[in-house]
Formats: sequence, structure tokens, C-alpha cells
Amino acid sequence: MKLIFAAFLAMVSQFVYAGYDVHITKKDFWADENGPCISHEEWNNYVTTDSQIQRDNKNSTDDFLVRLELEQFPIWYNPYLCEIYTKNPSENAINKLIKISEVLDAKVQGDDGESYPLTP
Repeated sequence: MKLIFAAFLAMVSQFVYAGYDVHITKKDFWADENGPCISHEEWNNYVTTDSQIQRDNKNSTDDFLVRLELEQFPIWYNPYLCEIYTKNPSENAINKLIKISEVLDAKVQGDDGESYPLTP
């Protein structure tokens, strides 16, 4: 039975992964509990100026959808870390995050702390 279960896990594990988040933050490291914040008010004010971002009415008030020319992706406001983030973004999505961060006087940072745009 253990062998069958192990074989099953090996088959499905290739389809399950946690993903990688990319964050818009004002902190030195996005996960720091203290530091400069992107306030809820600041984010909501930004959203009203960007026609590519709309609330995701099927989810919470902190869930949004970004509609680019060739793709759509979710973006979330995290009130506990005062940041905006998305999961597994494409290059186009990262470019959009960079544009948002410039307006918010923030930066784009990956889960491991790397800054975007990536520099060699």
C-alpha cells in the first residue's frame, strides 16, 4: 500500500507547486513587520487612476484583476504587510508591477528579496 501511495504522489507532485510571489513594497524586505507602508487609502487612490486595474468582485475587497492587452492576472493588497503582490507573474505582468511601483514610490521585490528589474 505504501508503494502505491508513493507512486501516486510522484505522479501528481509534478502538477502541484506553491508558486512564487512578486511584491510591490516600500520596505527594505517585503516580509518585514515594520517599515514604510503602502496604505489601503494610497492603493485605492491609485486603483481609481489606472483603467487596467479593477476590483475582483467575485472575491474580497482587497482582490483585483489587471487587464493587459494580451493577458489578465490577479493582484492582491495585503493589509497586514501593507503591500501589493501577485503570483507567478509573466514578464509583462512584472513590467506592469514596476510601473505601479514607480507611481507609489515603492519597489518590486521577489519572495527571495531580489529587486526588479533584475540587474546582472
